[in-house]
Amino acid sequence: MKRVKLNKIIQRMEACRRRGGIGAAELESLAQELGRVRSKRGKEPTWISERFPDLRPLSIPHHGSRDLNRFTAGSIIDQLELDLERWEEVMASEEAEEGD
Repeated sequence: MKRVKLNKIIQRMEACRRRGGIGAAELESLAQELGRVRSKRGKEPTWISERFPDLRPLSIPHHGSRDLNRFTAGSIIDQLELDLERWEEVMASEEAEEGD
């Protein structure tokens, strides 16, 4: 992943935090951009990180066409921010290697 793409994802996540009315599809899109793939486990759609297998699986519930509860959406964004932190660590180490 490139730094520019990561910055765009960060901006989208911050925008989701500021506003209400977040749908499951938008959060699934963010999860996919962060390298998560859909797994066939659990009652709700579950997303796992292939790049960082030690990160917890992430369930993103679908409740029809309505938006997610703001606390549920906030919790999902919190977990996605852990993915962001991991990507930033990887990029920092790659940039340090390039500088050597």
